[in-house]
Amino acid sequence: PLTTHTTHPRPRNRKRRPQKSSVARSTMSAQFIQRIANYIANELLIKGLSESRTFQRFALKTDKHLTQFKKGGAESINSTLDELHKTATKQAFSTSSSAAARASSSGVTREPQPPLRGVAGFMSAFGKEVRKDLGLGK
Repeated sequence: PLTTHTTHPRPRNRKRRPQKSSVARSTMSAQFIQRIANYIANELLIKGLSESRTFQRFALKTDKHLTQFKKGGAESINSTLDELHKTATKQAFSTSSSAAARASSSGVTREPQPPLRGVAGFMSAFGKEVRKDLGLGK
């Protein structure tokens, strides 16, 4: 016995899947192409640089210089701080009254000068304040 299949029309109450707009599709394809281009560029760049003797020498020299700079920088900062501490200690324990006596005995009065302007003025004023705070100089 042969059975006949009847085709049923599509039910009308079933919702259709919304189609993606052409803008969304073009954005997705652009992102996909961009990812492929980035992958290829990175692969070529990384492989090219890793196989380059010049780049390897450059990387080794740069690493060597940076490690020397870091090591030397810490040592020079420590020695500078030690010297600064010694100078500040000498100034703190020296007789400050002798400097005041010399200034008052000269008897010369000068007109006040306006401060320097711009970066030079700022640096000069900043230096004076630091020296004053540390007890160095004037």
